[in-house]
Amino acid sequence: MALSDSWLKANNGKPREKVEVITDRDALSVRVSPKGKIVFQYRYRFDGKGKRVDVGTYPLMSLREARILVQQYKAELDQGKDPMQLKMKRENDYKQQLTVKDICDDWFNTVKIQKVSYADDYRAFEIHVYPRIGKRICDEVTLHEWSQLLFEIASYAKTVSTKVLGNLKMIMRWGCIHGKLQNQPIQHLKAADLNVKKVKRQRYLSEQEIFWIVQASLRSAISPKNKAILISLLFFGCRVSELRLAKKSDFDFKKGIWYVPPENHKMGDRTHKPIVRPIIQQMVPFLQYVFSLSPDSCEYAFPNLKGKSYTLLAKSFQTTLPVYINENVKRKFGVEMEHWTTHDLRRTMRTHISELAAPHICEIMLGHGLPAIWGTYDMHQYLEDQAQAYEKWFYKLCAILDNYERFDIKGCISSESNSPFFLSQSSTALMP
Repeated sequence: MALSDSWLKANNGKPREKVEVITDRDALSVRVSPKGKIVFQYRYRFDGKGKRVDVGTYPLMSLREARILVQQYKAELDQGKDPMQLKMKRENDYKQQLTVKDICDDWFNTVKIQKVSYADDYRAFEIHVYPRIGKRICDEVTLHEWSQLLFEIASYAKTVSTKVLGNLKMIMRWGCIHGKLQNQPIQHLKAADLNVKKVKRQRYLSEQEIFWIVQASLRSAISPKNKAILISLLFFGCRVSELRLAKKSDFDFKKGIWYVPPENHKMGDRTHKPIVRPIIQQMVPFLQYVFSLSPDSCEYAFPNLKGKSYTLLAKSFQTTLPVYINENVKRKFGVEMEHWTTHDLRRTMRTHISELAAPHICEIMLGHGLPAIWGTYDMHQYLEDQAQAYEKWFYKLCAILDNYERFDIKGCISSESNSPFFLSQSSTALMP
Protein backbone atom coordinates (compact mmCIF):
# COMPACT_ATOMS: atom_id res chain seq x y z
CA MET A 1 0.00 0.00 0.00
CA ALA A 2 1.04 3.59 -0.55
CA LEU A 3 1.83 5.59 2.59
CA SER A 4 -0.18 8.68 3.43
CA ASP A 5 0.20 11.54 5.87
CA SER A 6 -2.99 10.53 7.68
CA TRP A 7 -1.70 6.95 8.21
CA LEU A 8 1.64 8.20 9.51
CA LYS A 9 -0.06 10.63 11.89
CA ALA A 10 -2.43 7.94 13.18
CA ASN A 11 0.34 5.38 13.82
CA ASN A 12 3.09 7.64 15.12
CA GLY A 13 3.85 6.74 18.74
CA LYS A 14 1.23 3.97 18.79
CA PRO A 15 2.66 0.82 20.52
CA ARG A 16 2.53 -2.55 18.78
CA GLU A 17 3.70 -6.09 19.51
CA LYS A 18 6.54 -6.27 17.01
CA VAL A 19 8.45 -4.33 14.38
CA GLU A 20 6.42 -3.64 11.25
CA VAL A 21 7.64 -2.61 7.79
CA ILE A 22 5.19 -0.81 5.50
CA THR A 23 6.21 -0.24 1.89
CA ASP A 24 5.57 2.82 -0.22
CA ARG A 25 6.44 3.42 -3.89
CA ASP A 26 9.92 3.74 -5.41
CA ALA A 27 11.54 1.41 -2.81
CA LEU A 28 10.60 3.71 0.08
CA SER A 29 9.25 2.08 3.22
CA VAL A 30 8.78 2.85 6.91
CA ARG A 31 9.99 0.79 9.82
CA VAL A 32 7.68 1.06 12.85
CA SER A 33 9.21 0.00 16.20
CA PRO A 34 7.18 -1.63 19.03
CA LYS A 35 7.05 1.82 20.68
CA GLY A 36 5.60 3.38 17.53
CA LYS A 37 8.71 5.16 16.28
CA ILE A 38 8.48 5.61 12.50
CA VAL A 39 11.68 5.64 10.39
CA PHE A 40 11.71 6.14 6.61
CA GLN A 41 13.98 3.69 4.80
CA TYR A 42 15.25 3.19 1.26
CA ARG A 43 15.81 -0.39 0.12
CA TYR A 44 18.04 -1.11 -2.88
CA ARG A 45 20.59 -3.53 -4.32
CA PHE A 46 24.22 -2.61 -4.83
CA ASP A 47 26.92 -4.92 -6.17
CA GLY A 48 24.45 -7.79 -6.03
CA LYS A 49 23.63 -7.30 -2.35
CA GLY A 50 20.44 -6.01 -0.77
CA LYS A 51 20.93 -2.88 1.33
CA ARG A 52 18.84 -0.54 3.41
CA VAL A 53 19.59 3.05 4.41
CA ASP A 54 17.66 5.17 6.90
CA VAL A 55 16.24 8.28 5.27
CA GLY A 56 14.78 10.13 8.27
CA THR A 57 12.40 9.97 11.20
CA TYR A 58 8.74 10.98 11.16
CA PRO A 59 7.46 13.63 11.99
CA LEU A 60 10.82 15.45 11.85
CA MET A 61 10.85 14.47 8.17
CA SER A 62 7.61 14.57 6.21
CA LEU A 63 6.49 11.94 3.71
CA ARG A 64 7.03 14.40 0.87
CA GLU A 65 10.61 15.16 2.01
CA ALA A 66 11.36 11.42 2.33
CA ARG A 67 10.15 10.74 -1.22
CA ILE A 68 12.28 13.59 -2.60
CA LEU A 69 15.37 12.29 -0.79
CA VAL A 70 14.77 8.76 -2.08
CA GLN A 71 14.81 10.13 -5.62
CA GLN A 72 18.24 11.63 -4.91
CA TYR A 73 19.44 8.25 -3.60
CA LYS A 74 18.12 6.54 -6.75
CA ALA A 75 19.99 9.05 -8.91
CA GLU A 76 23.22 8.28 -7.01
CA LEU A 77 22.60 4.55 -7.43
CA ASP A 78 22.05 5.07 -11.15
CA GLN A 79 25.53 6.64 -11.31
CA GLY A 80 27.06 3.52 -9.81
CA LYS A 81 27.45 5.00 -6.33
CA ASP A 82 26.36 3.40 -3.06
CA PRO A 83 23.81 5.71 -1.35
CA MET A 84 24.68 4.31 2.08
CA GLN A 85 28.40 5.03 1.64
CA LEU A 86 27.69 8.52 0.36
CA LYS A 87 25.39 9.18 3.33
CA MET A 88 28.09 8.00 5.74
CA LYS A 89 30.65 10.19 3.98
CA ARG A 90 28.41 13.25 4.23
CA GLU A 91 27.82 12.60 7.92
CA ASN A 92 31.54 12.13 8.54
CA ASP A 93 32.40 15.24 6.51
CA TYR A 94 29.95 17.24 8.60
CA LYS A 95 31.51 16.02 11.82
CA GLN A 96 34.94 16.98 10.48
CA GLN A 97 33.91 20.55 9.63
CA LEU A 98 36.04 23.14 11.38
CA THR A 99 34.65 25.60 13.89
CA VAL A 100 35.50 29.28 13.67
CA LYS A 101 38.13 28.83 16.37
CA ASP A 102 39.60 25.73 14.65
CA ILE A 103 40.16 27.43 11.29
CA CYS A 104 41.39 30.69 12.84
CA ASP A 105 43.87 28.86 15.09
CA ASP A 106 45.11 26.84 12.12
CA TRP A 107 45.75 30.00 10.12
CA PHE A 108 47.39 31.94 12.96
CA ASN A 109 49.69 29.00 13.72
CA THR A 110 50.66 28.87 10.06
CA VAL A 111 51.45 32.56 9.64
CA LYS A 112 52.71 33.51 13.09
CA ILE A 113 56.37 33.27 12.07
CA GLN A 114 55.92 35.75 9.20
CA LYS A 115 53.19 37.97 10.67
CA VAL A 116 54.66 40.80 12.74
CA SER A 117 51.33 41.66 14.38
CA TYR A 118 50.50 37.99 15.12
CA ALA A 119 50.20 38.31 18.91
CA ASP A 120 47.98 41.41 18.84
CA ASP A 121 45.75 40.06 16.07
CA TYR A 122 45.30 36.70 17.76
CA ARG A 123 44.49 38.37 21.07
CA ALA A 124 41.75 40.37 19.33
CA PHE A 125 40.15 37.10 18.18
CA GLU A 126 40.41 35.64 21.69
CA ILE A 127 38.63 38.66 23.16
CA HIS A 128 36.10 39.63 20.50
CA VAL A 129 35.41 36.61 18.25
CA TYR A 130 35.87 33.29 20.06
CA PRO A 131 33.56 33.98 23.04
CA ARG A 132 30.65 34.84 20.71
CA ILE A 133 31.02 32.58 17.70
CA GLY A 134 34.13 30.46 18.17
CA LYS A 135 32.31 27.12 18.60
CA ARG A 136 30.13 27.52 15.51
CA ILE A 137 30.95 25.58 12.33
CA CYS A 138 32.61 28.25 10.21
CA ASP A 139 30.88 27.30 6.94
CA GLU A 140 27.49 27.65 8.62
CA VAL A 141 28.00 31.20 9.87
CA THR A 142 26.10 33.49 7.51
CA LEU A 143 27.13 36.88 6.15
CA HIS A 144 24.43 38.46 8.31
CA GLU A 145 25.85 36.84 11.45
CA TRP A 146 29.39 37.93 10.60
CA SER A 147 28.29 41.49 9.89
CA GLN A 148 26.33 41.60 13.15
CA LEU A 149 29.42 40.53 15.08
CA LEU A 150 31.66 43.04 13.31
CA PHE A 151 29.12 45.84 13.82
CA GLU A 152 29.06 45.03 17.51
CA ILE A 153 32.87 45.15 17.74
CA ALA A 154 32.92 48.42 15.76
CA SER A 155 30.51 49.99 18.25
CA TYR A 156 33.20 50.02 20.93
CA ALA A 157 36.47 49.34 19.08
CA LYS A 158 36.48 50.56 15.47
CA THR A 159 40.14 49.90 14.79
CA VAL A 160 39.85 46.38 16.17
CA SER A 161 36.82 45.64 13.97
CA THR A 162 38.74 46.52 10.79
CA LYS A 163 41.70 44.37 11.85
CA VAL A 164 39.42 41.44 12.63
CA LEU A 165 37.66 41.87 9.27
CA GLY A 166 40.95 41.97 7.39
CA ASN A 167 42.23 38.83 9.10
CA LEU A 168 38.93 37.00 8.60
CA LYS A 169 39.10 37.62 4.86
CA MET A 170 42.61 36.16 4.71
CA ILE A 171 41.60 33.21 6.92
CA MET A 172 38.58 32.29 4.78
CA ARG A 173 40.47 32.66 1.51
CA TRP A 174 43.27 30.48 2.89
CA GLY A 175 40.74 27.95 4.19
CA CYS A 176 39.04 27.66 0.77
CA ILE A 177 42.36 27.34 -1.08
CA HIS A 178 43.45 24.48 1.20
CA GLY A 179 40.10 22.69 1.18
CA LYS A 180 39.31 23.43 4.81
CA LEU A 181 36.31 25.67 4.05
CA GLN A 182 33.66 25.82 1.34
CA ASN A 183 32.50 29.42 1.71
CA GLN A 184 33.92 32.89 2.30
CA PRO A 185 30.77 35.01 2.81
CA ILE A 186 32.58 38.19 3.92
CA GLN A 187 34.77 38.35 0.81
CA HIS A 188 33.22 41.63 -0.38
CA LEU A 189 32.60 43.17 3.06
CA LYS A 190 34.56 46.38 3.63
CA ALA A 191 35.33 48.58 6.61
CA ALA A 192 33.06 51.24 5.11
CA ASP A 193 30.15 48.77 5.37
CA LEU A 194 30.70 48.81 9.14
CA ASN A 195 30.46 52.62 9.14
CA VAL A 196 34.15 52.76 10.01
CA LYS A 197 35.90 55.61 8.28
CA LYS A 198 39.66 55.55 8.61
CA VAL A 199 40.99 59.05 9.20
CA LYS A 200 44.60 59.36 8.16
CA ARG A 201 46.78 61.21 10.64
CA GLN A 202 48.52 64.29 9.31
CA ARG A 203 50.45 65.32 12.40
CA TYR A 204 54.15 65.99 11.98
CA LEU A 205 56.55 68.16 13.95
CA SER A 206 57.81 71.49 12.70
CA GLU A 207 61.49 72.38 13.04
CA GLN A 208 60.66 74.40 16.14
CA GLU A 209 58.82 71.44 17.67
CA ILE A 210 61.71 69.10 16.85
CA PHE A 211 63.99 71.45 18.81
CA TRP A 212 61.60 71.54 21.76
CA ILE A 213 61.09 67.80 22.12
CA VAL A 214 64.79 66.92 21.68
CA GLN A 215 65.82 69.52 24.23
CA ALA A 216 63.05 68.51 26.64
CA SER A 217 63.79 64.80 26.37
CA LEU A 218 67.58 64.98 26.61
CA ARG A 219 67.31 67.21 29.68
CA SER A 220 64.80 64.96 31.41
CA ALA A 221 64.85 61.88 33.63
CA ILE A 222 63.80 59.67 30.71
CA SER A 223 65.95 56.55 30.57
CA PRO A 224 68.94 56.62 28.19
CA LYS A 225 67.33 53.79 26.24
CA ASN A 226 64.12 55.77 25.62
CA LYS A 227 66.10 58.87 24.67
CA ALA A 228 68.04 56.79 22.15
CA ILE A 229 64.79 55.39 20.73
CA LEU A 230 63.35 58.89 20.34
CA ILE A 231 66.42 60.10 18.44
CA SER A 232 66.55 56.91 16.33
CA LEU A 233 62.89 57.24 15.30
CA LEU A 234 63.45 60.84 14.33
CA PHE A 235 66.66 60.14 12.43
CA PHE A 236 65.92 56.83 10.66
CA GLY A 237 62.18 57.37 10.14
CA CYS A 238 61.69 53.70 11.03
CA ARG A 239 58.73 52.05 12.71
CA VAL A 240 58.74 51.59 16.48
CA SER A 241 58.51 47.81 16.05
CA GLU A 242 61.67 47.79 13.94
CA LEU A 243 63.62 49.26 16.84
CA ARG A 244 61.87 47.18 19.47
CA LEU A 245 62.74 43.91 17.69
CA ALA A 246 66.18 45.00 16.47
CA LYS A 247 69.16 42.92 17.56
CA LYS A 248 72.72 44.14 17.86
CA SER A 249 73.72 41.60 15.23
CA ASP A 250 71.40 43.35 12.74
CA PHE A 251 73.82 46.31 12.68
CA ASP A 252 76.96 45.73 10.67
CA PHE A 253 79.32 48.66 11.26
CA LYS A 254 81.98 47.28 8.89
CA LYS A 255 79.59 47.21 5.96
CA GLY A 256 77.66 50.21 7.27
CA ILE A 257 74.28 48.48 7.11
CA TRP A 258 71.26 48.03 9.38
CA TYR A 259 69.46 44.86 8.29
CA VAL A 260 65.76 44.60 9.27
CA PRO A 261 64.59 40.98 8.70
CA PRO A 262 61.19 40.46 6.99
CA GLU A 263 59.65 39.19 10.23
CA ASN A 264 60.57 42.45 11.98
CA HIS A 265 58.78 44.91 9.72
CA LYS A 266 55.20 45.52 8.71
CA MET A 267 55.49 44.65 5.03
CA GLY A 268 57.68 41.59 5.54
CA ASP A 269 54.84 39.06 5.44
CA ARG A 270 53.90 40.37 1.97
CA THR A 271 57.27 41.11 0.39
CA HIS A 272 59.39 38.49 2.22
CA LYS A 273 62.23 40.99 1.83
CA PRO A 274 64.36 42.71 4.46
CA ILE A 275 64.72 46.46 4.84
CA VAL A 276 68.35 47.44 4.35
CA ARG A 277 69.37 50.87 5.62
CA PRO A 278 72.85 52.40 5.45
CA ILE A 279 74.56 53.47 8.68
CA ILE A 280 76.42 56.70 8.05
CA GLN A 281 79.68 57.24 9.95
CA GLN A 282 78.16 60.07 11.97
CA MET A 283 75.74 57.59 13.56
CA VAL A 284 78.27 54.88 14.47
CA PRO A 285 79.40 56.40 17.83
CA PHE A 286 75.77 56.96 18.79
CA LEU A 287 74.74 53.35 18.07
CA GLN A 288 77.85 51.97 19.76
CA TYR A 289 76.95 53.94 22.86
CA VAL A 290 73.37 52.64 22.75
CA PHE A 291 74.64 49.05 22.58
CA SER A 292 76.96 49.70 25.53
CA LEU A 293 73.93 50.42 27.71
CA SER A 294 73.30 46.67 27.90
CA PRO A 295 75.80 43.81 28.37
CA ASP A 296 77.19 41.87 25.41
CA SER A 297 75.09 38.88 26.48
CA CYS A 298 71.93 40.85 25.65
CA GLU A 299 71.04 40.32 21.99
CA TYR A 300 68.55 43.20 21.66
CA ALA A 301 69.72 46.65 20.60
CA PHE A 302 67.11 48.53 22.64
CA PRO A 303 66.24 46.18 25.53
CA ASN A 304 64.15 46.75 28.61
CA LEU A 305 65.89 46.44 31.96
CA LYS A 306 63.64 44.40 34.24
CA GLY A 307 65.20 43.77 37.60
CA LYS A 308 68.67 42.53 36.76
CA SER A 309 67.76 41.04 33.38
CA TYR A 310 67.38 42.59 29.94
CA THR A 311 64.24 41.65 28.02
CA LEU A 312 62.38 42.55 24.84
CA LEU A 313 60.49 45.83 25.10
CA ALA A 314 56.72 45.60 25.53
CA LYS A 315 54.72 46.74 22.51
CA SER A 316 53.09 49.61 24.35
CA PHE A 317 56.27 50.94 25.95
CA GLN A 318 56.32 54.16 23.91
CA THR A 319 52.74 55.31 24.40
CA THR A 320 53.41 57.57 27.40
CA LEU A 321 56.63 59.14 26.06
CA PRO A 322 55.01 62.01 24.09
CA VAL A 323 52.85 63.04 27.05
CA TYR A 324 55.84 63.08 29.40
CA ILE A 325 58.00 65.00 26.92
CA ASN A 326 55.22 67.54 26.29
CA GLU A 327 55.06 68.18 30.03
CA ASN A 328 58.79 68.86 30.02
CA VAL A 329 58.40 71.17 27.01
CA LYS A 330 55.77 73.15 28.90
CA ARG A 331 57.98 73.43 32.00
CA LYS A 332 61.14 74.34 30.10
CA PHE A 333 59.74 76.55 27.30
CA GLY A 334 56.26 77.49 28.53
CA VAL A 335 54.73 76.01 25.38
CA GLU A 336 51.60 73.84 25.15
CA MET A 337 52.43 71.46 22.29
CA GLU A 338 49.76 69.78 20.21
CA HIS A 339 49.48 66.05 20.90
CA TRP A 340 51.79 63.81 18.88
CA THR A 341 52.69 60.13 18.89
CA THR A 342 55.97 58.30 18.41
CA HIS A 343 54.74 57.16 14.99
CA ASP A 344 54.37 60.84 14.03
CA LEU A 345 58.18 61.08 14.22
CA ARG A 346 58.25 58.81 11.17
CA ARG A 347 55.98 61.20 9.30
CA THR A 348 58.10 64.11 10.55
CA MET A 349 61.28 62.62 9.12
CA ARG A 350 59.58 61.79 5.82
CA THR A 351 58.16 65.30 5.45
CA HIS A 352 61.40 67.16 6.19
CA ILE A 353 63.64 64.87 4.16
CA SER A 354 61.54 65.54 1.04
CA GLU A 355 63.67 68.65 0.56
CA LEU A 356 66.84 66.57 0.60
CA ALA A 357 66.23 63.52 -1.60
CA ALA A 358 64.13 62.19 -4.49
CA PRO A 359 60.70 60.79 -3.54
CA HIS A 360 61.58 57.17 -4.34
CA ILE A 361 64.70 57.37 -2.13
CA CYS A 362 62.62 58.79 0.72
CA GLU A 363 60.11 55.96 0.38
CA ILE A 364 62.85 53.31 0.40
CA MET A 365 64.35 54.87 3.54
CA LEU A 366 61.00 54.39 5.27
CA GLY A 367 60.84 50.77 4.17
CA HIS A 368 58.05 51.33 1.65
CA GLY A 369 57.99 49.48 -1.65
CA LEU A 370 58.35 51.25 -4.96
CA PRO A 371 55.00 51.66 -6.76
CA ALA A 372 53.44 49.19 -9.22
CA ILE A 373 55.65 47.83 -12.02
CA TRP A 374 58.59 49.91 -10.80
CA GLY A 375 58.66 47.93 -7.56
CA THR A 376 58.26 44.64 -9.43
CA TYR A 377 61.35 45.03 -11.61
CA ASP A 378 63.63 47.41 -9.69
CA MET A 379 65.43 45.39 -6.99
CA HIS A 380 68.19 47.98 -6.43
CA GLN A 381 68.60 49.01 -2.77
CA TYR A 382 69.88 52.55 -3.48
CA LEU A 383 72.19 52.35 -0.44
CA GLU A 384 74.50 55.12 -1.62
CA ASP A 385 71.57 57.44 -2.35
CA GLN A 386 70.07 56.62 1.04
CA ALA A 387 73.38 57.32 2.76
CA GLN A 388 73.65 60.73 1.09
CA ALA A 389 70.09 61.57 2.16
CA TYR A 390 70.73 60.43 5.74
CA GLU A 391 73.87 62.55 5.89
CA LYS A 392 71.96 65.62 4.72
CA TRP A 393 69.21 64.85 7.24
CA PHE A 394 71.83 64.53 9.99
CA TYR A 395 73.21 67.97 9.24
CA LYS A 396 69.75 69.45 9.00
CA LEU A 397 68.93 68.11 12.47
CA CYS A 398 72.16 69.64 13.77
CA ALA A 399 71.15 72.96 12.21
CA ILE A 400 67.64 72.76 13.68
CA LEU A 401 69.01 72.16 17.16
CA ASP A 402 71.54 74.96 16.76
CA ASN A 403 69.41 77.61 15.09
CA TYR A 404 66.33 77.92 17.26
CA GLU A 405 68.34 78.57 20.36
CA ARG A 406 72.06 78.05 20.64
CA PHE A 407 72.04 74.32 21.31
CA ASP A 408 74.08 73.28 24.31
CA ILE A 409 76.50 70.62 23.08
CA LYS A 410 76.51 69.20 26.57
CA GLY A 411 73.04 67.77 25.83
CA CYS A 412 73.34 64.02 25.92
CA ILE A 413 71.51 60.73 26.09
CA SER A 414 72.77 59.86 29.54
CA SER A 415 71.37 61.98 32.33
CA GLU A 416 74.43 61.02 34.37
CA SER A 417 77.05 62.08 31.85
CA ASN A 418 78.26 65.36 30.39
CA SER A 419 79.43 63.79 27.14
CA PRO A 420 77.97 65.62 24.13
CA PHE A 421 75.16 64.19 22.07
CA PHE A 422 75.06 66.42 19.01
CA LEU A 423 78.35 68.01 18.09
CA SER A 424 78.93 70.79 15.62
CA GLN A 425 78.79 70.06 11.92
CA SER A 426 82.56 70.41 11.64
CA SER A 427 82.91 67.39 13.90
CA THR A 428 80.64 65.33 11.59
CA ALA A 429 79.85 62.97 14.43
CA LEU A 430 76.86 62.15 16.50
CA MET A 431 78.34 61.15 19.79
CA PRO A 432 76.93 59.46 22.90
